[in-house]
Amino acid sequence: MPRRSIDNVDKKLISILQENGRTSLSDIGKQLGMSHVAVSKRLEKLVGKKLIQVTAAVNAEALDAKVLFVGLETESMEVVDLIEKKYAHCPRLLMLAPVTGRYNLFAVMVAEDTFSLESILGTCSLRTEEGVRRSESWFGNAPVVPKYLQIDLSPKSKKSGESPCGRFCRDCTRYISDKCVGCPSSDVYKGTLWASPLTKQKRRKKKKSKS
Repeated sequence: MPRRSIDNVDKKLISILQENGRTSLSDIGKQLGMSHVAVSKRLEKLVGKKLIQVTAAVNAEALDAKVLFVGLETESMEVVDLIEKKYAHCPRLLMLAPVTGRYNLFAVMVAEDTFSLESILGTCSLRTEEGVRRSESWFGNAPVVPKYLQIDLSPKSKKSGESPCGRFCRDCTRYISDKCVGCPSSDVYKGTLWASPLTKQKRRKKKKSKS
């Protein structure tokens, strides 16, 4: 992807939003010395060019989330491309990046408990994909920096029970034996870190007003 340039005003605007994403356009304008309309146009331009994305990050430590780091050496870059496509919508995947050095692919994943981490490492794992020569992994508690992580706590799901990677949790022995809570994007997910994909909140019935 070609490098896209942004000016100093855009950089300051982004920095303000990173510090507090709820800062109003008027307040941003005061700090930058411009109108809120000008700020809005700049923001729309940055989003439209896919230079930034305005989202909500999650305090992983507060949710007691566990983080897994995985280094992979693949047979070729074609294998890297296949893994990227297969896990592109994995709700547990925080980052997947080609790297140089001992490994050529590095991943950061998240789970709600050690049982689920073990599943990510051995059962529904990037490490077990065809074309992976060797791998190394490290896991621990939520990182100190950054404190907030980009975790989609309410991922889209299929009623068929199929996970984004093509696996079916209900057929997994670890899931059946309660050693894994399943994929957050599956309709059989039974964990608490992510929202139940197919559960709809019950609406309170409005009380009829007395005439």
